[in-house]
Amino acid sequence: MASDDRSEPAKPTDDESEKDVLITPEGEELDLSIVGTMKIDPGEHSPVSNPSRISSLKYAIAGLLYVLAREQSIKLAMVVSAITLVVGLWLDIGTFSWALLVLALGSVWVTECLNTAIEASINLGSTDPHPMAKIGKDVASAAALVASIMFLLVVALILLPRLIDRLLGS
Repeated sequence: MASDDRSEPAKPTDDESEKDVLITPEGEELDLSIVGTMKIDPGEHSPVSNPSRISSLKYAIAGLLYVLAREQSIKLAMVVSAITLVVGLWLDIGTFSWALLVLALGSVWVTECLNTAIEASINLGSTDPHPMAKIGKDVASAAALVASIMFLLVVALILLPRLIDRLLGS
């Protein structure tokens, strides 16, 4: 039986029977307990770290400008955002309705940005087509779709009834 490069949970010895670990290809033990992830020091594993909040803001703005310039879905989100703002102001909706609309629309923006980041990361890590890459991209895209559907439902519940009343003069 040929071995592959995937890591498997370590087989516990008698004195390690309570230890829940994963052994990496490099031989490092990863604690799989509920608190294991919080014990990982990213500085030991990340080639680049950014301690500056100003630099972090600069990179965040650069990412936003990237999606605004390159992603068709964000361009559509911009148009929908503007229309939602204008219609909401025209209908003079209340604070709670604004909060729901902002949260729903914000979730569309967030998931579209995350979808773009996930797709870029997968493209970087996998140059050949791979079933797991397809799953990653499709699920990230599904998250953006779900957020869009949620936004449409919020619009249908908040703006549509008021819009119909306004247009019919009720």
